Amino acid sequence: MFKRVLMEEWALCIPFIAFFIFFTVFLVMTVRAMRLGRRDRERLASLPLEDSTDSLQQP
Repeated sequence: MFKRVLMEEWALCIPFIAFFIFFTVFLVMTVRAMRLGRRDRERLASLPLEDSTDSLQQP
């Protein structure tokens, strides 16, 4: 079935470029998270996950 699909040479580079971009963003975010200070980690850990106001909740 895929024998009839003709791919151009430049189209073969797209998966590699996409993986490189994904891996670069993942690596930058991992390094950034590892370098967080103790105070920032505690502040982010104590953030609420939900808003506690009743006005936003639907009955």
